[in-house]
Amino acid sequence: MEKTLEIRLRSKCEMLWVSTLEEDRTAARIQAMAEAMAYTVVDWKCVSGFEARSQGKFRLPGDGQCTNIDQALRAIAEYKQQRALIIFRDMHLLARRLENSPDYVAIARRVKEVSRALRQNGNTVVFLASSSVMPAELEEYLTLVEVPLPDADERTAIVNAWIAANCSNVPCQAGDEKLHQLATVSSGMTSRQIQSALAMTVVKNKGLGAQAVDDVLAEKVAVVKTSELLECVRVGEKMEDVGGLAAIKDYLQKRAMSFGRAAERYGLPKPKGILIVGIPGTGKSLLAKIIASVLHLALLRFDLGRVHGSLVGESEARMRRALVIAESQAPVVIWIDEVEKAFAGVSGPSGDSGVGQRIFGHFLTWTQERTKPVFLVATANNLRQLPLEFLRRGRFDEIFFVDLPTPQERKAILEVQLRKYGLPARGLITDDLVSRLDRYTGAEIECVITEAMFEAFSDNQRPIAMRDLEAATARIVPLADQMRDEIEAIRAWGRANARSAS
Repeated sequence: MEKTLEIRLRSKCEMLWVSTLEEDRTAARIQAMAEAMAYTVVDWKCVSGFEARSQGKFRLPGDGQCTNIDQALRAIAEYKQQRALIIFRDMHLLARRLENSPDYVAIARRVKEVSRALRQNGNTVVFLASSSVMPAELEEYLTLVEVPLPDADERTAIVNAWIAANCSNVPCQAGDEKLHQLATVSSGMTSRQIQSALAMTVVKNKGLGAQAVDDVLAEKVAVVKTSELLECVRVGEKMEDVGGLAAIKDYLQKRAMSFGRAAERYGLPKPKGILIVGIPGTGKSLLAKIIASVLHLALLRFDLGRVHGSLVGESEARMRRALVIAESQAPVVIWIDEVEKAFAGVSGPSGDSGVGQRIFGHFLTWTQERTKPVFLVATANNLRQLPLEFLRRGRFDEIFFVDLPTPQERKAILEVQLRKYGLPARGLITDDLVSRLDRYTGAEIECVITEAMFEAFSDNQRPIAMRDLEAATARIVPLADQMRDEIEAIRAWGRANARSAS
């Protein structure tokens, strides 16, 4: 960020829109750089007006106490006493609050006039915002600078500084390995969140001990939840919990160590991810969890259905923030379930002023250009609803199709499900039962078993028998028969356009 900001200041950019989740830390870094370049630094807040950040005697813009945004901007346009950098707080919130009022037009015009005045007097305005979405009317006048969350070295420095300042009177296990672990697990957190997590574990354990890493990790999970779009998924499933699908299992096993140090030394490129298409109930969501287990990575579920907000610019901001948090957790598996429902219809006429198309465009750009080790797993039932550009090579390494299970796979699924419910496979899995389950998905086969268990339980809690399974198959009609035309169309597309998962 410092290098980018320095270039912008030396090239005399009049107005910068600095997107950051760490307002105070970013303001301090901007001040240090600006003062090194002979700027006087001034703060403006809507609750207190102008305040001096730099030392020394100088007159503040306006009367120093103006809390009205229009008056503040007018004062900046007229300020010629010295070379100044003025930091405006919360401009994105002010713009959002005013956007549906007549005042918004006046504020937008005032910002444009200020830009011209700044060009003449050599001053610079920095709008600090938690969102990188700028008012559309002002994009031509603003230069965006995005401030990333602390990197590994910065996190180490934050942890070291906090321990030095707060742990002199309590037991503290702060060797190099512990510091490295704390800095690693705090990825994706702001400096304030890291400090808060350290304070919590010290108070909880009366010192910084062995539990500190787990405590900070728990706080990190809570941070992810604040995004609303991301959810940490606990993974307990293993490869043997999936019946069949030998091709995709082999594919994953060959990439099991691709995020390790050996792969890095070998020069192996990090896999980008896979798109899994298939009939509902064929185990696509289960595969997403298995992938995280095989790759030995954490799993984040990305709920695209919750990205839309009610305010202008809110949806785009939520998407950007979620992707920033997701990348900050790297290496990680990001799982998007039923992706076609989130982006269906974005290529057609838009009834949301283009919000859906902008979100889709931003997501496409991210899938193509992301550099962090993020393995993206997207599942879909019917990709014919998605724009063609989503399927272009480079966004995913491979597209797999999960078809209705073969006889061998149905037998394997029966074994997995019977084992899951503590039932013996012997005497229950027969060629006749496997044949009866033709066109049943894995989820439907599980339903057959649970239906049979209820039947046996209601009959004096006797052991499950073959007649119970046969009766259950007679009652449960598979989706492939209920919606034959739609399912066959999906199967035809998958066979023609994707790699078989079996």
